[in-house]
Parts: sequence; C-alpha cells; structure tokens
Amino acid sequence: MKRVERQQIHVFIGTKAQYIKTAPLLRLMQEGGVPYRLIDSGQHAVFSSTLRKELGIKEPDAVLHSKGDIISVLQAVRWFSKYIMMLLFRPKTAHHEIFQDGNGVCIIHGDTPSTLLALLLAKRVGLKVAHIEAGLRSFNVFKPFPEEMIRMICMRHSDYLFAPSEWAFQNLVHLGIKGNIVNIGQNTNVEAMYYSLGRARAEPLVPEKYCLMTIHRVETILSKSRLSFVVSLAERIADRMKVGFVLHDPTRRKLEEFGLEDRLTGNPNIKISGLINHSKFLAWLACADCVVTDGGSIQEECHYLGVPCLVMRSETERQEGIGSNALLCDFDDEIVNSFFSSYSSLRGGHRLENIEPSRRILETLLADFGNDPAGEYFPAGRTAEPPPVRGMPVGEHKKISYRLIHQR
Repeated sequence: MKRVERQQIHVFIGTKAQYIKTAPLLRLMQEGGVPYRLIDSGQHAVFSSTLRKELGIKEPDAVLHSKGDIISVLQAVRWFSKYIMMLLFRPKTAHHEIFQDGNGVCIIHGDTPSTLLALLLAKRVGLKVAHIEAGLRSFNVFKPFPEEMIRMICMRHSDYLFAPSEWAFQNLVHLGIKGNIVNIGQNTNVEAMYYSLGRARAEPLVPEKYCLMTIHRVETILSKSRLSFVVSLAERIADRMKVGFVLHDPTRRKLEEFGLEDRLTGNPNIKISGLINHSKFLAWLACADCVVTDGGSIQEECHYLGVPCLVMRSETERQEGIGSNALLCDFDDEIVNSFFSSYSSLRGGHRLENIEPSRRILETLLADFGNDPAGEYFPAGRTAEPPPVRGMPVGEHKKISYRLIHQR
C-alpha cells in the first residue's frame, strides 16, 4: 500500500484525567476548524464515552481497546504488550490502523502507560511528538512508579515539550532536553476547571461539613498496609465529620480483595460514590472543608480552589499547593494529626489567572508545522474567546460553589 504523506495533528489519550486536561485544546481546535485525529488508548474506554459528551469533544477516530476499562495490572500488561508487538513487527500496520498513514505530530499528555505507548508508536512510524505537562518531577524514579520513569522517557524523546510552569520549564532546561521547550504559563487543568465549574449544577455531596476522599494510584492500592492506612484514616475522619469517598473501580477491587470494603460501606458517616462527571466532582471538591487524595490533578484543583488538601504520597511531581494549602502525608500519623488540627488555616488566597495555555500550545504547533501560514486559524490581532468563568477568588470556596450551583 502506497504511503500517503499528510501533515496531521494526532491526539493520543485515554484516561479520565487526560481527557479532562486535553479537552480545552481539543475544543479550541474544533472551534477554530483545525483538523485533528483523536486516538483513544482505551484505558478508560467505558467512562470516556460519557466524558467526551460532557466535555464537548468529538468521538475518537481510532480506539485501541473497547472491551471495558483496563482496571488490573494483568489487563494493562496484555494491552501494552499487544501494541508493543505491533510496534516491533508490524509498524506499517500501526501507521495505517492507528495514524491513518498520516505524517505530522502526535500530542501526548502526562505520565500514564498510554502516554508511553503513544510516544513509542508515534516515534516508530516517524511522527514528531508533543508532550503536554512536560517537566513535572518527583525526583524519585520509584515514587511514583512507573509515572516518574515514564515522564523521563517521554521528556527525553519528545520534539515539543509544553511546561505548565517556570519550575517545570527549568527542570527541562537543567536536564539538557533537546526538544523545543515552551513555558505555557500554567496547566491546561485551569482551563478545564473554568469550563466545568461554569456548568456545575450539582448539589454539594452532603449539606453538612465534610471531607472528600479519593484514592487511585497504583503504589497506594496495591499495598495492603497503605490501603489499610487510608481506610483507618477515613474512619478517624468520620468520627469528626462526614466523609465522601469517591471510589475508582481498581480501588474498589483491592478493598474487596483485602477485606477492607465493609469498613467503609458499614460506616454511617462515610458516603461511597462511584466516578461522577467532572462538573459535579468539582462542585463537591469546592464545597468540601478538606480533601484527602493521592491524585496530582486533584492536588492542583484544590490549590486553585483554596481547599485544604492532604496528599497521600511521600513525593509529588507538582508544586501547586505545597507550602500553602496542601501537605504531603507520607502515611505518617503525626503529619495526619497535624493536618487535621489546623487544616482550616490552610485555606489559600490564590486566584485563577487569565492565561490560555491551550492556545499557546496550538499556535506553537501550527507555526512550526506550517499549517497556518496565512493566519487562517489565528489571524493577527485576534484575541482569545473568554472562558465561561474568570477570576474566581480562592478562600471563598463555599460561597463561589453555591453561587455556581444555585444560580441556575
């Protein structure tokens, strides 16, 4: 089959967080008439279908796994191995089936197995790679594992590296990265928050004071001792306030396996929820008195909303909130006690800035690939469309959230 050379933008994502944080860029391309191909890795295949409708983005042009979410390590290994074999022995098939024989650039995001798979596939078939959220570091290859290792591989081999902050930008400079490094000012997560909070119609989790908890990272849920610590912590918090525990499917499975689930479901002060849409989750987050999580994106969201956050990790690749509203737990009882004795004083005063990182990403790619030589998509002097919500002050999180929720 004759290879067709076409400059294209390919976007290869698949997890819930990747969809949420890449959606501002996808919507920008759709609104500007910039053609792109969306490739869904299939990691969160079931939830992604609903998420695309919520986020206002198109259906994928290619799906690598459509038989349910990948929720176990064994499933992930089988899925990853299948495409590594294709990459090694059938690269032309990969180029045709996944990238439609196109040339150009493949956009990847973050530090998940699908990020690494996308990098390997794209480089194998001759595409350039643009890495969003580049430069984040925990500086410990085993914490978190394999995320820190994936980040390092992707940063070393990407052609475009979009750093969400000056700190991330300097990390890339100090590593001697040879790609085109661009500081986009802040994470696209901020744009995602504007979009979802502007559409929030959900009630708070409970009408009373509450703590929102959610745990999903592999290094947490595969360890019985760490997961037991989390459950014991939920019980301790439930003695002083209501607890809303948002359960990912892999977390639920490990709780069942370790015989811990009944301690959560049997506690009248702990309300269990499955995954919910982003708007509703942000409303719950903004109305919470405090948050306990091991998720980096949620750590960021708490920072921008000013909500006190206990991060259930020993290292984090993100600076947002650390030293102001967020505290690293390191599964240490003394740190936990310190947080809950003074968490109300950790409310931040940060403001969401009027920066549009997605536009900076797209303008860089279009300029370098010559896809916008006459300013068709970004005419000179054109200003960005304002996001749905702007200048949301932090520190008044409940008033803001109730206004967003009840004014509709």
